[in-house]
Amino acid sequence: MKVLWKIVVLVVILLFLFYLMDSRVKENEPLESPVKQGTAIPSELKDDFQTTAPVRPEKGLSTYVGKKSESVIADLGEPDRIEPSAYGYDWWQYSSNGYLLIGVQDGIINQVYSSSEHSDMSPFKIGQNVEEIFRFSIIESEVNVPIGENSYSFSLNSEDMMNRILIKYEDLYAQIYVDGKDQIIEGIRFLDAETLVVHQPYAMEYTGEMIPIQQPSSTLQMEVDRSMERQIVELTNEYREHHEISKLQTDYWLTSVAQNHSKDMALENYFSHESPSAGNLSERLKEAKIEHKKAGENIASEYVDAIEAVHGWLNSPAHRDVLLEESFTHIGTGAYGKFYTQVLIRANKEEQNQFNQES
Repeated sequence: MKVLWKIVVLVVILLFLFYLMDSRVKENEPLESPVKQGTAIPSELKDDFQTTAPVRPEKGLSTYVGKKSESVIADLGEPDRIEPSAYGYDWWQYSSNGYLLIGVQDGIINQVYSSSEHSDMSPFKIGQNVEEIFRFSIIESEVNVPIGENSYSFSLNSEDMMNRILIKYEDLYAQIYVDGKDQIIEGIRFLDAETLVVHQPYAMEYTGEMIPIQQPSSTLQMEVDRSMERQIVELTNEYREHHEISKLQTDYWLTSVAQNHSKDMALENYFSHESPSAGNLSERLKEAKIEHKKAGENIASEYVDAIEAVHGWLNSPAHRDVLLEESFTHIGTGAYGKFYTQVLIRANKEEQNQFNQES
């Protein structure tokens, strides 16, 4: 009988140790975009195709869309950073008065995005309750976009209608990124028709011809990947700040782990936290000799860009828990094409000082 009790006690201890080990490293289901680019469906022109829409806002940053880039420089000065995108335009990044991204293609502004309450995104506002949007805006589950002789129709599903709203104006479209749990606006993007169609962020049907997308060269794609990584870190910290959670510090070695995982998923054609060659997150961190008290990892694929990927994580409960974990202190992010990885850890004081010196 004593031997039996010893065995039971030993099993309980082992199970408890396994629990502690598992709770230190959090992995969740991979998150794939609900819409894959290039899956638009050709269709017949609908009889009820509408071209009328409310007039576009007369004030705020949305008024830049369609103007020459010089108009932004005249008002806001030179951007803090200029980076390429995968769609032929450049991102101009401003941070002097909140986080602001402006898309510029051939000298013309094609979109404006902000997640800062200091940005004038009239008629909307970051932090605004989404119920106000439904009360004062025309919101439809199907949005038609005419471009010349071609027409494109976006269909929003029930989740889109709750946390990724699309609103049509004259020659302008607004994407409202909502925190589905707290029901507040986290980010706003104003963009022109061509950019919306090229992005294809919702299920889409079209008549006529699709707008061609030129794939970046391998050299340019590397620059785009680095741009996406920086934006994912910045947006993650923006969302954490919205929820009054401390910002994360970037770390070179964590970034290397994240980059290697995104690259591995793309080249080895799998989508999982478990790498066939490098193992799970715990094993990959151990191989990189990264000490931590706690760790978490989010992965995503097929999202249009960093804005869509981070917003997708925010509105997935398991990924949200990692994104907004209060105890995490450092982050590494990796992008490789349409594969995204972010690794977050909690370092103890001694390790944190080492990270701060090396970052």
